[in-house]
Amino acid sequence: MESIPLPRIVAALLLALTMVGCGPSDESDRANAGPIVGPFIVSDFYTPSGFMGDGAVPGRLTADINENCREPRPAGAQGDCYRFVYKPGDVKWAGAFWVAPANNWGTMPGRDIIGPVDTGVPNPDGSGITLKRHNYVRVSHSIFGLRADGQLEALPNPQVIRFWAGKLNGRTATPPQPYYDQACFLSSSGTPLCTDMNEVPPAPYFFDPAYQEIPITSDALVYQFDLSKYSVQNLIGGFGFSLNADANTGYRALVIYLDDIVWE
Repeated sequence: MESIPLPRIVAALLLALTMVGCGPSDESDRANAGPIVGPFIVSDFYTPSGFMGDGAVPGRLTADINENCREPRPAGAQGDCYRFVYKPGDVKWAGAFWVAPANNWGTMPGRDIIGPVDTGVPNPDGSGITLKRHNYVRVSHSIFGLRADGQLEALPNPQVIRFWAGKLNGRTATPPQPYYDQACFLSSSGTPLCTDMNEVPPAPYFFDPAYQEIPITSDALVYQFDLSKYSVQNLIGGFGFSLNADANTGYRALVIYLDDIVWE
C-alpha cells in the first residue's frame, strides 16, 4: 500500500477548497473560553470541520455524528461517535482533522491546554509554574466495506489508518497564517524545549509528534497515541485520521467507525 506523507496530508487539508462544517453553532463562545484543564473529550472542544484528499470532493467523504454509529458503543464511551463513509476517487486517500474553533487552519489560536499530569519540570519562561502533560489520546476504531447491496462486510485485505494529534501548522498554508499547535518537548536531558531557536525570531516549539500507522479491521479496537513527551500549550488540531483506499477495491464505499476520542 502506498503511504501518503503527512506533509502532503496537511498541505492538502490547508489548501482544501471544500470545508465541511459539522460543529455546533456556538463556535465563537468555544473559541473565547478559557483553557482546557485536565483530561478532555475531543468532541467537547474540537470539530471535524474539514476533509482532505478525496474528501475535498463533495460526497466522497461524509460524516454521521451520533447517528448510525457502531453498536454497541465501547463500554464507558465518552463524547460523540462517528461514522465516516468514504467513496474513493482519483486521489485514493481521504481524512479529516478535528480543529478548534471550526474551520480554523491557523487564522486563530486554538485552545490553551493544561494537562492532568504535573511533570515537576519548571517552565523555562520563569513563571515558576511546572509543566503539565497528558498521557495519551485514545480512539476506538473499526472499518467495513459497503457492498453494492448496501450490506457491510469485513474487508478481505489488511487496511492501514493513520491517527495523530496536533500537527496543524498555519505557517505552511497558502497564504501563511500566524497560528499553529504549540508545546514543550520534554527531552531526556531534563531541560524542556519550549522555544524553537531555528525560527527568526525564536518562536514557540511546534507540537508535531510522529503520527502512527496501525492496522484497522472490523473488530472494534482501542488505540492509544502516546503524548507523554509533550506539555501541550495551545492546540488547534485536537485529532486527525487519514486512510488509503488502495488495498480494498470492489466496494461501493469504506465505512469507518470512530468513537470515544479522549485525551487523558
